[in-house]
Amino acid sequence: MRRMELRMTPLLAVLVLGVLVSDRGGVCAMTLLAALLHECGHLVAARLMRIPLGQMRVDLMGARLEVRGRMLTYGEEWLLSAAGPMISLLAAAAGALLWERWSAAKAFSCASLILGFLNLLPIRSFDGGRMLECTLSRFLSTRALRDVMRVLSFLFLCILWMVAVYFLLRAGSGLSLFCFSMSLLTRFFDENEDA
Repeated sequence: MRRMELRMTPLLAVLVLGVLVSDRGGVCAMTLLAALLHECGHLVAARLMRIPLGQMRVDLMGARLEVRGRMLTYGEEWLLSAAGPMISLLAAAAGALLWERWSAAKAFSCASLILGFLNLLPIRSFDGGRMLECTLSRFLSTRALRDVMRVLSFLFLCILWMVAVYFLLRAGSGLSLFCFSMSLLTRFFDENEDA
C-alpha cells in the first residue's frame, strides 16, 4: 500500500510556526490541535473504509483529501465527510469534561465545537456541503443539484459573513472570522464567475 503524501503551502507553514511561537495563551495551539483531530477523523474513516488516499493538501482554507485509483460512492463520500465534524464534536465534549483539570481545555473544547459546527454548514466546499450534495444527488439532476448547492452555499456564506460583521462591530473581536468569511465569499465568486 502506497503512503499518502502531505502537501502544505509554504505560506501556511510559516504562518503556523509564527502563530505557535507568539501564542502566549495557548488558544492557537488548541485550535490547531482541534483542526488536527478533525482531519484525523477523515483519515481514520478512510482507513476503516479502505479508501486509498493519494495526498492531503493543506492550505489557508483547510485540507483536501484526494482519493487514489477510484471514485467514491455517495455513501462513502458522505461517511468520509461526516467523520471530521463527528470527531470535532466528540472532542469538544471530551474537552468539556476536562475544564476543571486542564487549563487549556476550554480553548480546545470551544475550538473543536466551532470547527465541528462550522464544517456542518451546507457550503459546497465544507463537509456539510459535501454531505448534503451526496444526499441530494439521489433526488436531483446534476444541473439542479449544482444550482441548489450554489444558492445554499451563497446563502450560508452571507450568513457567516453577517455573523462575522456582527462580532466585529458589536464585540470588537472576530477579525479572523471576518477575514475567513470574506475569503470564502471571494473564492465563491471566483468559482462561479463563468457559471
